[in-house]
Amino acid sequence: MKISFPPCRKVLLLFAFIGIAAFLFSCASEGQRLLKEGASPAYAQGYDDGCSSGKRSAGDMFSQFHKNVRLFQQNQDYRQGWNDGHEECRNEWRSMDRERKLYIEQQRANDEHSLIENMKKQPYVPKLSPRQIEELNRLGH
Repeated sequence: MKISFPPCRKVLLLFAFIGIAAFLFSCASEGQRLLKEGASPAYAQGYDDGCSSGKRSAGDMFSQFHKNVRLFQQNQDYRQGWNDGHEECRNEWRSMDRERKLYIEQQRANDEHSLIENMKKQPYVPKLSPRQIEELNRLGH
C-alpha cells in the first residue's frame, strides 16, 4: 500500500523548504565572500546591494531594493558590483521561481492522476432516483 501526503500538505512542505532555503541564502553575504577573494569594498557592497535589488525585481517579497545612487554614479567598482549582483541574483531568483511553479504543476498532475486511478478502482454505482430504485425492486421480486 502506497502512503502519500494529502495534496495541500505537499504544497506546505514545499513552501517550508523554499522558506528555509531563502532564509539560509539571505544570511550569507556574497559581498563578504567577494572581499575575501580580493574584490574591492565598493564592488562587494555594490554586489550585495544589486543582489538584493535583483531578487526584489524578480518577485522576492522579502528582499529590498538597495542602490547608493551617489556611489553608483561616481564609483566604477560599486556600479560594476551592483550590475553584476543585480543580474546574477535576479536570474537565480527567476530560476528558483520557475522550479517552484514546475514542482507545483507536477504535484497537481500527480494528484489528478492518483484521483483518476482511485476512481477506476472503485466500482461504478449509478445514482438512482427513489422511483428508479422502486422499479428495480419490483423487477427483482
